[in-house]
Amino acid sequence: MTWADLPLLGNQIMKTLYIGIQKGGVGKSTQTCQLAFYARSQGYRVLVIDFDDQANTTHCLARSGKVMPLSKTVTEVMMKPVSINPDNSGFNILAADGRFNGVLVEQARVKVEVGGIKTELSSLAHQHFAQFLESMDAYYDICIIDGPPSLDIRVTIALTLANAVLSPIELMQESIEGMSNTLYGQRGILNIKSILNPKLQFLGFLPNKVQSNETQRAALKELNERIGQHFFTNNEGVVALIPLRSAISECQKQGISLADIVKTNTMARSTWANLRKIFDLILERIGVEEHSQVEHAQIAHDQTEREVGEHIASNIIHLAEQKARVGGQLG
Repeated sequence: MTWADLPLLGNQIMKTLYIGIQKGGVGKSTQTCQLAFYARSQGYRVLVIDFDDQANTTHCLARSGKVMPLSKTVTEVMMKPVSINPDNSGFNILAADGRFNGVLVEQARVKVEVGGIKTELSSLAHQHFAQFLESMDAYYDICIIDGPPSLDIRVTIALTLANAVLSPIELMQESIEGMSNTLYGQRGILNIKSILNPKLQFLGFLPNKVQSNETQRAALKELNERIGQHFFTNNEGVVALIPLRSAISECQKQGISLADIVKTNTMARSTWANLRKIFDLILERIGVEEHSQVEHAQIAHDQTEREVGEHIASNIIHLAEQKARVGGQLG
């Protein structure tokens, strides 16, 4: 069995966003957590998956006290078929357990026998993860995957099953190689899209931890000249930027959303206003906004129908009681 033979997901309700790039320390976990907090605050049901053995996302969301871990870890889901029944919180994480790299990445080409057929471990992991995502479809509006800092088998599995990709970067000369490999490498976004997942949407590179200095301005100019068409931009075509702010890192340490501190931290207000606009664009572009509006409208419609039905039933009961009282009086 080759990768081209492996199953793709059908038209799922849940949209899957992969956040990753071939470089560590660029803010993948921060953007994953802050976007997850925001999406949940807007009423969307959110599933977060931590593909990074460092488990920064897992630890941050655990500190929040708002996110319930699923009953299995990401390694367990990859290695065998599992049955998971999420709670009704609407905010869960498939947690990292520190074993993903050793159990799967280092043994990806090892062949195991299943049903009399020898299959590579990586192919089985792909099948198991596809089954898991499909089983979660009815429970969530959005799934956000925090990717590893290296382009290994985990990235291939995620990209073949995701709807969209967002790649945080830092504005420095060293970013060019990582951006190039993330786009054009063997496990790169454009390669996976052309061969394995034609529906994959690249939202773009999103500059993070941006400072107003000459070095970063020069880096942005050079990067824009080389691959400017692949930057994440607003609706006016302007490159979106997330500034370097201590408030964001402090929120990560505490496991809270930046929105939670804007009332008491005046410096965080403008940062949050900018970040919220970016998050709204992300949700809109991957189709979560459109789907959820339809879903919320349906929920409102169903609720109205229930209320009308209850009102009619109440009136019928009331009339029946009145009729019984009148009949008793006549008798």
